[in-house]
Amino acid sequence: MATQIRGMDNVLRNLNKEITKVEGLSMKGLIRAAIVIRRDMDKTSPLIPIDEGNLRASWFTDPRRTSKGPSLRMGFAANYAWYVHEMVGANFQRPGAGAKFFEASLKRNKGKILEVIRKEAKIK
Repeated sequence: MATQIRGMDNVLRNLNKEITKVEGLSMKGLIRAAIVIRRDMDKTSPLIPIDEGNLRASWFTDPRRTSKGPSLRMGFAANYAWYVHEMVGANFQRPGAGAKFFEASLKRNKGKILEVIRKEAKIK
């Protein structure tokens, strides 16, 4: 069975399209953008669901240097993260927690993410 997070492909495609327009992209800017996203998922509803705390603690960033410049993968390493992310209508224990917490944070913070990345861009 293939896993799929519905809606994320469009959100990421649009965000990545804007990020690639930034000249002088820096790893510092990408990492700071990941921090914005991670903090937002703990402060603005829908929050990251917490049962035992493993999902929340499994957040990761994976910075890489490529031939095209800096790159950063981020997400949750818990093997069930995608399942919880897609549990629309679930009754989570944490007040304010809900499905689509990662997708909602990306959408809500698009402007802020791009601003942080641009601010840290290196002048060529």
